[in-house]
Parts: sequence; C-alpha cells; structure tokens
Amino acid sequence: SSRRSTARADDSPIVDALVAAANAGKDVTVIIELRARFDEEANIELSNRLQEAGAHVMYGVVGYKTHAKLALVVRREPGGIRRYCHLGTGNYHPRTARQYTDYSLFTCREEVGQDVHELFLELTSLTRTPRLLCLLQSPFGMHEAMLAKIERETELARAGRKARIIAKMNALVEQRAIEALYRASCAGVKIDLIVRGVCALRPGVPGVSENIAVRSIVGRFLEHSRTFYFEN
Repeated sequence: SSRRSTARADDSPIVDALVAAANAGKDVTVIIELRARFDEEANIELSNRLQEAGAHVMYGVVGYKTHAKLALVVRREPGGIRRYCHLGTGNYHPRTARQYTDYSLFTCREEVGQDVHELFLELTSLTRTPRLLCLLQSPFGMHEAMLAKIERETELARAGRKARIIAKMNALVEQRAIEALYRASCAGVKIDLIVRGVCALRPGVPGVSENIAVRSIVGRFLEHSRTFYFEN
C-alpha cells in the first residue's frame, strides 16, 4: 500500500507511479492540498485523475493547510511488514526541484514509520494522533518542543556544559522563539542562524545577542530547506 501527502505535484512522474500502482490493484491514498499557491486548478485535475485510477484522495484537516511532504510505502516482505518512508522539505514537483534546494530523508526505521503511519491516519480519519515516538508535528506540539530544546541548551550552558544551536529556516519572526534565543545567547550558547527571508532577531547586540550570528544564503537556487541542530 502507498500513502502520500503533497502540496504540488501536477506534472510529477510520482503521480504516474501512483496511478500505475492504483491500476495494479495496490491500496493508494493521497492527501492533496487544494489551496497550494497558484496550483488550485492543477491539483483539482490531479485529484480527478487519481480517483479515476481507483486511488483514495483526501484533502487534509478542515481549518488547516496540509504543508507536510510525506510518503509511506508498506510492503509485505519475508521478514514481515516493512514501512518505507520519505520525508522532505520540498514539494513533489519537478519544476521546483530544479529551482529550490531541499533536504530529504528516506528511511525504513520502525519508529519513523510508525509516526508517519499515525500522521496519515490523522489526515485521513480527522482524529488527533497519539503521542509520536520521534517526529514533531505542527501545530500540535512542535512549537513547545522547539522552545524546550532551546531552553535545554540554555540550562546546560549555565551549568558550564557545551551548548550549541544551528538553525536554517525561511523566516524568523515568532516572538517567543526570538526571546528564547536571546536568553540562550546570554547564557553562553553559540548560535548560528541561516535565515532566507525576514529575520526579526537582532544579532550581535552586547548583553543580548552577542553569541548569535545571522546570515542569508543568496545564490542560483532558492534556499528552501529547514534544519535545526541542538548540541544536546
């Protein structure tokens, strides 16, 4: 069986593979974000094509935009049921793949597979997931978890332990996160931020953010990946 969450995929070869799988009798479920910018009409056509092939097409949770990019393939193998997962920061779209830099994780780790399975159950049954094993989900817990990770580095730095934060993101404007980073800097945590767009944090201010450096990577490709590293 196959599960997939997508924001943009109108002419993706992945869609051809999903249609082929559905035509071959595989259980295929696809969650499509109809409100993806500039692609509403294309995604409606995509959903019609998948449904005609026999795939189950869902449209996410009412009131929320489905922004996650996930794929899950479940196979029955000689050793039992195996889950293969793909998680990425980029859309399943060949045009943006040529223009953006993104990161992907392809794994068959059981705990990741279980979490991705639970997320798809939530998206298809409109029920809240139980506590996840290793993934963070927005808007249900990711914000508080990220603040807790910053606070952990802060406390360890105050205790004289090595502490470090490196983060790469599209923008940084959330007030509580900025204040937490300021406190971490004052405690001695070395922080490097790579922010593509708007950054409301002011680095290098004595007594406030002298341990924080901010830069933006500007080049041929649009920096689209998000990565967060915490020393501890």
